[in-house]
Amino acid sequence: MPDSLLPLNASTQEYALEGATARLGDVPAPLRDVWNPDTCPASMLPWLAWAFGVDEWDAGWSDDAKRATIRDSVMIQRRKGSVWSIKRAIAAAGFGDSQLIEGNSNNFYNGAFTHNGLKTYGDPTEWARYRFILARPISNDQADQVRRILETTAPARCHLIEMIFTEAANLYNGAITYNGAYNHGVA
Repeated sequence: MPDSLLPLNASTQEYALEGATARLGDVPAPLRDVWNPDTCPASMLPWLAWAFGVDEWDAGWSDDAKRATIRDSVMIQRRKGSVWSIKRAIAAAGFGDSQLIEGNSNNFYNGAFTHNGLKTYGDPTEWARYRFILARPISNDQADQVRRILETTAPARCHLIEMIFTEAANLYNGAITYNGAYNHGVA
């Protein structure tokens, strides 16, 4: 090879490796674009997500949701276990705003509060239990995905006891078939 930078005593394997890597400069994706979630080609987003340590990934998400998940993954990993990281991971996955109610308070069914599902009642020693409220309706498959995100983001000592949706996708009006894909507000 006349244009080679290898020494004269290079082996045939070294020449073969040099020939195989000679065309790497012709690849149309600059490295700085590949490592940026905003400019990475859509076909390479799953690998970028893996490199950034994204815990939950769905090929069915929109490109915007995929890019937001990758963009937020480092901050979420740093603050994993906090309420902020849980809500941010859910929002980055495209599920919108959410609310987290931690533990049971020392409230009793004595008429002091209006029972609306947002107040907790029970033993205050059960602080590791939490409820999660989503602002938009989701399917049962999406609810399973939210549970997986919560399992990987929430502290291991905490236990999800209820997921509530403030808006139900379907009403009891006979317009849908009960096939198990959706529910009516609680999963």
